[in-house]
Amino acid sequence: MEAERRPLRPEELERLKELLLFRKQEVAREDPQSPLLREIEQALLKLARGEYGRCVDCGKWIRIQRLETIPWARRCRTCQERWEMLQAVE
Repeated sequence: MEAERRPLRPEELERLKELLLFRKQEVAREDPQSPLLREIEQALLKLARGEYGRCVDCGKWIRIQRLETIPWARRCRTCQERWEMLQAVE
């Protein structure tokens, strides 16, 4: 069964914030110029503004399972796959 797309609960947001902060420390220590560090910082800004968890392309909620795996994800899986195909063509 496919996981539902829904707004994140406060406890989920807190857990994802902790994941992002932990990963930010790791990446900053390894490579302070990493593009991933900028993605994580953008995710933290979205979280602070209450905009975290929505796909930048379709506007739908990103599934919690995806965010737990890639907490800085900007796109839902469907849009990410589409974006990657378009990047490969260019």
